[in-house]
Amino acid sequence: MFLLETKSLSKEFSRGGRKFRAVDGINFTLNKNEMVHIIGRSGSGKTTFLNLLSGILNPTSGEVLVEGKNLESMDDEQRSLYRNSFIGYVPQSLGTLPNLTVLDNVRMPHYLFKRDGDGIERASMLLDWMGILSLKDEFPNKLSGGEIKRVLLARALMNSPKVIIADEPTSDLDFDTTKEIMNLFSKINKESISLIIVTHEIDILKYGNRVLVMNDGKLSER
Repeated sequence: MFLLETKSLSKEFSRGGRKFRAVDGINFTLNKNEMVHIIGRSGSGKTTFLNLLSGILNPTSGEVLVEGKNLESMDDEQRSLYRNSFIGYVPQSLGTLPNLTVLDNVRMPHYLFKRDGDGIERASMLLDWMGILSLKDEFPNKLSGGEIKRVLLARALMNSPKVIIADEPTSDLDFDTTKEIMNLFSKINKESISLIIVTHEIDILKYGNRVLVMNDGKLSER
């Protein structure tokens, strides 16, 4: 059984009174321990596809299967729990909450569903794993771009997801910082967590198992 699977997945939008398919009949599978890269020019449908996988958007047609269960068959609470626990999302934008410390940004997902404890121990462990535990009491505006990415990675891992979805996680980073972030992704992958990474950067493709190309809403093997 696949961790994630899509069958003939499509999403239509309207623009200027005309319909177009941002995602067009995609069949996709993700296995345990895979690191999959998705490349494609801007506007090709990559982010829409990620939003369908994460349950933020509903498909116009087709299915998203989570360990064999259709995502659309889940009620609102089940879908929210899926987004909170099964997947960890690393957004393209900076995505931290400016009024929370680094530690509180990381442990925030812990509170979206009723759980025991305060999450401080796990959040601290993840920050230590990311090499930024010393920054736990700082606010995001004091951090560099690379440090912010580490905070977002730690937050995505807070509830022990099976899949990490990352949208352009190395954009606007220099070469050395990009290498450090990708080494962290490889480290995460070795912990039996699967990854889907959207990128424009050819240099990071060597870190993955598969490269898929998105073009006009269609996804194909590179």
